[in-house]
Amino acid sequence: MAELVRCKSCGYVMPASRVGARCPACGVDRKMMEPWKDPVSEGRRIRLGFDLHPILDHFSVSFAACAFALVLFELVLPDLFRQTVTSTARAFIGALPVAIVGSFLSGLFDGGTRFRRTTTPLLVRKQILAVAFFVLALGTAGLTFFVGPYIQWVRAVDAVLLAGCVVLAALLGLIGKSLNTAIFPGA
Repeated sequence: MAELVRCKSCGYVMPASRVGARCPACGVDRKMMEPWKDPVSEGRRIRLGFDLHPILDHFSVSFAACAFALVLFELVLPDLFRQTVTSTARAFIGALPVAIVGSFLSGLFDGGTRFRRTTTPLLVRKQILAVAFFVLALGTAGLTFFVGPYIQWVRAVDAVLLAGCVVLAALLGLIGKSLNTAIFPGA
């Protein structure tokens, strides 16, 4: 493993061989760099380095936000590009539960890799919020595909459910952000 250094000012870690005149993250002088040993095994660092969970999270957040925006558009301007907007909204609504499952499973993998268990208080909170997110998304998909996408009250209920999805996605993101740099040391 390469020799690492850490910026005393901002905590940025990088290979010692790549240190220039300044810290690339915060710009302080090179003399603020100190030797650093990664407390996490290389194997765990590699698994976490794939960033599967953050990448998959972006899909569920994007699908929820886009579907919500499209459903609002349909409510405000129901006859403008009706077929295109409805078809696009249906695609996002249909993909949303699948994206949430992928995000949930990758979160279990990430949590198990970072903390060696998925029963920590914040991870349990994330799991509960993720299940609620999935239930709302499934409710939206059920209404859209089994009741009908062109019915006004369905669009209104979809808007409320998708607003809940967006709020839950934001809450999950805030918890995830607080956990982003936390990792249990060792192998």
